[in-house]
Amino acid sequence: MIHHYPIKESMRTGMLLAATAGFIDAYTFQIHDMRFASFQSGNLLQIGLNIANGKWLHVLIYFWPVFAFLMGTSFNQLLKQFAKKHQQSHTMIALIVEFIGLVGVALLEYHTVSSNIILPLLAFFMAIQADTFNLIHGMPYMTILSTGNLRTLSSGLTNGLLWHDKSALHRAGRVAPVILAFFASAILAFFAMQLLHQGALFIAPILILGILVLVNREEK
Repeated sequence: MIHHYPIKESMRTGMLLAATAGFIDAYTFQIHDMRFASFQSGNLLQIGLNIANGKWLHVLIYFWPVFAFLMGTSFNQLLKQFAKKHQQSHTMIALIVEFIGLVGVALLEYHTVSSNIILPLLAFFMAIQADTFNLIHGMPYMTILSTGNLRTLSSGLTNGLLWHDKSALHRAGRVAPVILAFFASAILAFFAMQLLHQGALFIAPILILGILVLVNREEK
C-alpha cells in the first residue's frame, strides 16, 4: 500500500526544520555564552543548579527562555483555533508567524540587543515549530531535539537488522536524514558566523521560507 503524506510530514520538511533548530542552537551556543534557544532541558537543569547555589540572577537568565517556550506552545494553540474558526491552514499561519518572528529576531540580533531578549524570543518561535511539526510520514519525531530521534534510529536499526523488522528499518530511515540535517546545521552555523558574524542568524528564516514555499505549493 502506498501512503501519500502531506508536505508538512515529508522528509524535506523535516530536514529543513531540524536544520533551522540546529542552526539556531549552534548559533546561540557560540554567541550567547553557551546557552540554547530550544534545548529547554538544559535550561531547566541550569535553573535547578543556580537555585541550589543561591544565584538568583542566573536563575532568571535561564528561566525566561523556558517561560517563553511555554508561552509559544500556548500561543500556537490559539493559532490552531483561529485557523479552524476561519477555515485557514494552521500550518501556513504557523510558518508565516515563525518566519516573520525569526526575521525580527535576526534584526534585533544584528543591532546587538541583549541576550536576555534574543533567547526568549527564539525559544517562543521554536515552541511554535515543535508544536506544529511533530510527525514525519505519520510517525512522531522532534524537529528541535535529536535525543528522541537517536533513540528511534538505534531501536529501528537493531530490530531491523537483528530481527528483520522492515517497519523498524523504515522508521530508522525516516529519522536518519533529520538527525544528519541537525548535525550538519551546526557546521553550517560555524562557517556562517565566521563570514557573517551576527548577520548569520538571517539564515534561519531563509530555511523556514523554503518550507513555506513547499507548503504553499501543495495547498494551492
